Amino acid sequence: MTTRVRVLLKGVPPVLRGALGEAAARQPSIELIDGSAEATAGPESPDAEIVLAVTPDPHQSGAARDLMCATHATRVALLTPAGRELVIYDMASRPVSAVDLPTSELLAVVCRGVRPA
Repeated sequence: MTTRVRVLLKGVPPVLRGALGEAAARQPSIELIDGSAEATAGPESPDAEIVLAVTPDPHQSGAARDLMCATHATRVALLTPAGRELVIYDMASRPVSAVDLPTSELLAVVCRGVRPA
């Protein structure tokens, strides 16, 4: 059985979610989890190592910290709605910023170095 890194998608628009789904289909070590309000109506968030959330300002470290605490994820990636700018937060290092990454590479960058639980 292959262990996969789980990525919880929060607030990701349908078009971008579709492109990320296509990218994940080519990377069997990554599993996407729908984090929409309808899918996570229960009292607990699904277990995931990474949260990928869309926000107008990906440099909001407080929002990243809040997401990390609420979901128990080891990494939070904040992405602009158009997918142009990405900032990755984790407990071990300074935030990493990337601009204009191809959607096909975005998941690989977000998941780099993360081990499945």
